[in-house]
Amino acid sequence: MFSRGKDRTVSEAAETMEDQIADLRDQIATLAKLVAQEASDGADEARSRFSLFRKNARKARDDAAENLDDLIANGEDILAELTARYRDTGREVRRTVREHPVATLGAAALAGFVIAAILRR
Repeated sequence: MFSRGKDRTVSEAAETMEDQIADLRDQIATLAKLVAQEASDGADEARSRFSLFRKNARKARDDAAENLDDLIANGEDILAELTARYRDTGREVRRTVREHPVATLGAAALAGFVIAAILRR
């Protein structure tokens, strides 16, 4: 009588433990699937962010190259304008010297005196 009751209790306990172990296995499997899904979602998000970063970097590079080309073109235009002004100014000075040689000598002498006075101090 005691042994049968004890066998039943042990048998019931074993079944209960097996059920609990089966439940734990299911929960662990579910947890593993959740962790794998989260990792996959995280990887997808990281790929998406990296793709966006790469796209922005390419756009910035292309914009920089375009801006550099514009800057070079503007620099060439400015250089051409300065060269033309220098050439025109040289012509104007030569014309003025030919037309007013005495005034040019007087202006040069005055400039020399001013520079000498500044350098003495």
